[in-house]
Amino acid sequence: MRQLRRVGLRRLTTIVAPAGYGKTSLAVQWYELLREDGVNLCWVSLDAEHTSQEAFLLALIDALQTLLDEDGADAGNLPAAALLSVLTTRLRKIPGPLVIFLDDYHFAQTDATEALMAKILADLSLEHVKLVLVSRSPPRFPLSALRLRGEFKQFGVAELGFSDAEARELFAGKGTRLTEEQVGSFNRRTEGWAVALQMVSLLVSESEESDTILASFDGGGADMGSYLSEQVFEHLPEEIRQFLTEIAALPAFNHSLLEAVLESGERVGWIERLNEYALPVTLLAGPGNWMRFHPVFNEFLKQTASRRGVDAKRVLNRAARWFEVQGDIDRAVQHALSAGDANLAASIVERAGGWRRVYATTRGGATLFQALSGRASEIDLSRFPLATLGLSIFNAKAAQLAAANHYLVIVERAAAGDEILAKDLRVVRILLALYTDHWASAADLSALENDLQQPDGMELIHRALALNMLSYNFLIRSELDRALHYGHLAIRAFRDGGADFGAMHLYTHIGQAFFLSGDSASALSAYDDLIAEAQTNIAAGSDLDAVGQVLKAEILSMRGETAAAADMLGWALPHLERHDTWFDLLAAGFMAEQRTLRMRDDVLAAHAAMDRIRAVARRRGFDRLTRLIDRERAMLLMESGDLDQAIRHAEASGFGIQAITSDRANMLSIHLRGATPAIFWTRAYLALSEVAKAREVFDQLTTRQAQRPHVPRTIELALLEIGILIAEGRNEVAAARLSDLVVTTPLGDYRALLHLDRAAGLEELRALANHPSVATVTRKRLQTLLNSAGANQQSTPDEDLSSFTGRERMVMELLTAGLSNKEIGRTLSLSDNTIKFHLRNIFAKLNVSTRTAAVTAARQKGMLN
Repeated sequence: MRQLRRVGLRRLTTIVAPAGYGKTSLAVQWYELLREDGVNLCWVSLDAEHTSQEAFLLALIDALQTLLDEDGADAGNLPAAALLSVLTTRLRKIPGPLVIFLDDYHFAQTDATEALMAKILADLSLEHVKLVLVSRSPPRFPLSALRLRGEFKQFGVAELGFSDAEARELFAGKGTRLTEEQVGSFNRRTEGWAVALQMVSLLVSESEESDTILASFDGGGADMGSYLSEQVFEHLPEEIRQFLTEIAALPAFNHSLLEAVLESGERVGWIERLNEYALPVTLLAGPGNWMRFHPVFNEFLKQTASRRGVDAKRVLNRAARWFEVQGDIDRAVQHALSAGDANLAASIVERAGGWRRVYATTRGGATLFQALSGRASEIDLSRFPLATLGLSIFNAKAAQLAAANHYLVIVERAAAGDEILAKDLRVVRILLALYTDHWASAADLSALENDLQQPDGMELIHRALALNMLSYNFLIRSELDRALHYGHLAIRAFRDGGADFGAMHLYTHIGQAFFLSGDSASALSAYDDLIAEAQTNIAAGSDLDAVGQVLKAEILSMRGETAAAADMLGWALPHLERHDTWFDLLAAGFMAEQRTLRMRDDVLAAHAAMDRIRAVARRRGFDRLTRLIDRERAMLLMESGDLDQAIRHAEASGFGIQAITSDRANMLSIHLRGATPAIFWTRAYLALSEVAKAREVFDQLTTRQAQRPHVPRTIELALLEIGILIAEGRNEVAAARLSDLVVTTPLGDYRALLHLDRAAGLEELRALANHPSVATVTRKRLQTLLNSAGANQQSTPDEDLSSFTGRERMVMELLTAGLSNKEIGRTLSLSDNTIKFHLRNIFAKLNVSTRTAAVTAARQKGMLN
């Protein structure tokens, strides 16, 4: 202790020695001294369950909660990278110095956890955090940098082992006949092993054969531990031996727990007698006066208990029920599973709320169901429907959809005739529809609304999730007012239930509802709240942080702020592709990414992005996302000049001409983003100069809509109709339609649509803005928007050249030779309409309107041979 005081707090201190050297005892004494000094402290007891990065980080995060004022959000379902971010964020909130003791670090020591330790120690923002590793093996992560800075100190056998003088002091007063030389010799042979000295001091004090006892030891660690344990145990009174074997199965114990697991209250007091026999018992740091046996001694006790026929399962089961009463559901389940009683573990989870524990904001959550999931085959699941629903949700979040549906079916059978359970089943079934990319039926939604009117049997978290599901499902049906209404109610219910983690999810529904209804400012505010709360309560880089960034990028890309949107998408979208997410979030990110790439005319990158996300959609079973990507690829092919290939792709992907008449495929209220078959074919017919067919398909699309499209879609359709009107030669009507669009919609927040719409190019729109029928104020506003959209087309000569496809370059070469459209078409084996389509794209990219101007501009840019 004097050495520790003298050395002081270092960035890393290790206490490393084999079992029995008093490592934990020393650490506890140091802990107590530091607590008296007012230092912020945290004690983490590790075991073999903490070998994965996720379990290791969760143990640290949970232990920190005693030092934080606020209740931490549930982090149980986050990946390791996000959990590390959670940990570092919370560590920064705690003023220094903060000392974290990691007891029994060797149990959790793997390459994965060592890598985490190296990252934590390398983080300069955590200099106030001091780590103390109590371990049987030294750390394997790099220590050279810490050594050079004087921030590393190791205590090993040399410091922990007893000196001869200390050994003689221990044996003094024991009534032994040993000489100082004998004690010193024994101490050297045992290398000062504390547990050996402690146990032998008891043996020799009660025996006249001290010399024989000492001579029998050769210094072998494992043999010595077994022999000492047996010898000490055999010399204890029978009632103490029985007491020890009965409690051997408990990982840790205190008075209150022993009162619950032992039949005799009198025997609980025997815990005080353990010190009389110099038994290796360690007092653990923290409240509750918890103790545990030394691992060497504890293993011996377990084996002895087994030989004596002690029912360890009974003790563990009683402990599990005691922890349940205390509200410590995690340790209750842990003890039940240790007893081999998975049904008891499931019953504990059932009584604690079952599936609702997934949304707990403190310890538990998804990690609780992870433990149950590994033993699910041992559970009579039909007896525990709420816990089984939790297993269903847990597996759905982990993308194990077959398992999720399996557990759901089990509960559906059990719920027959049970109206209360039917309510739980209904909300979870609708939740699973979100993860499995299926539509909840209108009947289910109506029943869910009815459940809320009859709240019997609905806990607050249940009610909050029901409101959440209604908000989401009305959002994806474009019933935006109802989505907002239920979204705000859900946030309030989650907050009232203390489930801030659940409440944060509602910002995604509310923000999208605002965005689609034309209120981008409120949508941005919702996403900023989501990002701020996620970074504060969980960590920067967590799943919810990524969700907020992706949805915010959708708005910024629509505003034409492509650089800011691209920065957010750069890390957030790949994060969602790898982690817990659902269709709408990936669809929003995909469309935002496509928008930024197309506005930069980076066609190759746009195709590559489609390939990447399509693979994600197929892997997750998101068929709607796959179809969305296929339609957008056809649109991209058409926009880049490959009209024939775009049409072939459309036919091959299931949205050929026959799909124009499909009401479901063209219902804009459920297709919130991207093209539908009718929209694709309207544009295709315009590109082929078949204006009458384009008008027919467009009118059919708009008249068949059962409800008004959302604002971004309304703007898109208006621009498409303006393109048709221009092609029909009805410029005056087109100008009036454009003027109405400027006046009645927040076009500035959706200006990217002006840039990306190829039916009515920027030059045509600028011409319409100058039409005599357009009011002066409207004209100025429109010109500002068109100029800002056109600014994205202003680029360097090299960038201009890279935006032209190979086919467009070939058309330009033939155009400069003076060939007509038919002659160019015959040379390239293309139709006249396709040549017209290519020329329109060339004129738009060169910002010209005639063939001669196009040739001149192309020569100036150096794109012609």
